[in-house]
Amino acid sequence: MTNKTFLKRKGRRNRHHNKAKSRGGTKTPKNLFLLDESRHAAFHLLFGTRTFAEAAQVLIRASEMKRRHYNKGGVK
Repeated sequence: MTNKTFLKRKGRRNRHHNKAKSRGGTKTPKNLFLLDESRHAAFHLLFGTRTFAEAAQVLIRASEMKRRHYNKGGVK
């Protein structure tokens, strides 16, 4: 699938809570985002009930760990 195809893909949309209802999130517009079903499912598969900011921190930490590994003479 090309990037253009991925960006144009449309499907059923789901409401995604930035702060999960199970963690005290609300149904206010500020806390809700529309995502298509597959992206919504992928977010929860990867990040569980984390917020977008928390998910970003996970990705930043993973990137830093990889960088440190390669800078220490890890796998080349």
